[in-house]
Amino acid sequence: MDRAITSPELLARAFNAAPNGFVLIDGSGTIVAANDELEKMFGHARGTLVGLPIETLLPKTLHESHVGLRTAFFAQPERRSMGGGRVLYGRRADGHEFPVEIGLNPMPSPQGMLVLASVVDVSERLALEFAFRGLFDASPYGLLIIDDDGHIAMVNRVLAESLGYTAAALHGQPLNNLLPERYRAGHGRLMEGYRATGESRMMGQGRDLTALHADGTELPVEIGLSRVRWQRRTMTLVAVSDISVRKRLELELRQANANLQEFTYVASHDLRSPMRGIADLVEWINADLGEDKPAEVRRNLDRISQRIQRMERLIDDLLSYARAGRAATEFTRIELEPLVRGILEIQPLPAGFDIELDLDVAPFQATRTPLETALRNLLGNAVKHHDRPAGKLRVSARHDDSYCEICVVDDGPGVPEAAKERIFKLFQTLTATERGSSGIGLALTKRVIEVHGGRIEVVSPVRDGRGACFRFWWPRFPQRTSDE
Repeated sequence: MDRAITSPELLARAFNAAPNGFVLIDGSGTIVAANDELEKMFGHARGTLVGLPIETLLPKTLHESHVGLRTAFFAQPERRSMGGGRVLYGRRADGHEFPVEIGLNPMPSPQGMLVLASVVDVSERLALEFAFRGLFDASPYGLLIIDDDGHIAMVNRVLAESLGYTAAALHGQPLNNLLPERYRAGHGRLMEGYRATGESRMMGQGRDLTALHADGTELPVEIGLSRVRWQRRTMTLVAVSDISVRKRLELELRQANANLQEFTYVASHDLRSPMRGIADLVEWINADLGEDKPAEVRRNLDRISQRIQRMERLIDDLLSYARAGRAATEFTRIELEPLVRGILEIQPLPAGFDIELDLDVAPFQATRTPLETALRNLLGNAVKHHDRPAGKLRVSARHDDSYCEICVVDDGPGVPEAAKERIFKLFQTLTATERGSSGIGLALTKRVIEVHGGRIEVVSPVRDGRGACFRFWWPRFPQRTSDE
């Protein structure tokens, strides 16, 4: 039977089995004992450190100063960490230096006061910390770390500059300095509640949040919170996004849509009735003059009627353009070829025009009416702006990742390079002679496609200096916008 393990033997085993390095020194600075981990850490053979001065494990430049520090510690021994927040370095047997953390523990003994020093190699941790600092500072988003006392432990350049500071100027400052005065009273209570839960989340959902700039102005922001371990403490990582540009664009867009809706309301109610009244007057004049009116009068009255019809079509087109500003949300299974053939049944091509369909793509989920509107407009546009009595059209499609790419190609006169952007704007036509066109069709098509998450482009010429290809991408999976 094995003999019983005595307490000194158990302690010796524990000393050598510890995962951290331990070294025991006496009042003269001589190493009395070192465990296996410490000898391995410093690259010394087992048992060779005993009897050597502790300065053997330090960089040579620190030997002289360390003797004084060691003497002072033995004069007033107390349990503490060494270095006071500075990075300390040890020296391996091969002369290589590496960062360490050291804890000192006085141990009275029959041989006098001894000191047990615990040593941890922090090379990997410092490397990770350095990498984190690099990512933190290089982030394109504003970041800061807040301790539980509400002070800024770390801030990156992007956030500091967006608020009119340098990163160094904000370090250690109270977070309240970055908050408008009206938020400060309740902010501490909110942060206490957040620290109790510790869940990652967005801050101020449903409310407009602002940060205080150094010049006293307020900046609209979005804020995300996460609890992290930093510098051996649990702190709060705050991600701050400056959304002032987005807010301005949203305001401009809302104003533009409001102006458009107001304009279309006026067009619908204040223009349609007078136009209808003018049309009635023309009919009455026609009836009063009878069939014997001069040819010139008849021609002028016909021109008036044509202009009235054109104005009414323009009003209808404007109303359609305004209504296209909101996305439809009723998704259905779309089979492209039956959809296009249905358009051609209702809106057949003129005699002399042929069409080729290459629409062998898998069905997908989309909003049917807006997609049908875009296709109908492009097909009608290809015929209306053709410069010959006969022509060929081609509609093709293929799946492109999350989108269905659809091309409508014609063999008409094409689109000049200078006009490729202009044709998608309101009231813009390709030539000054297109009197029958309101200049809204392509603008409406572009608006419908973009509102539903797609995009459109025109490629011209297609072949032999002629033709245009209107290519657009339509989402083939249901998409939900943030306001929904």
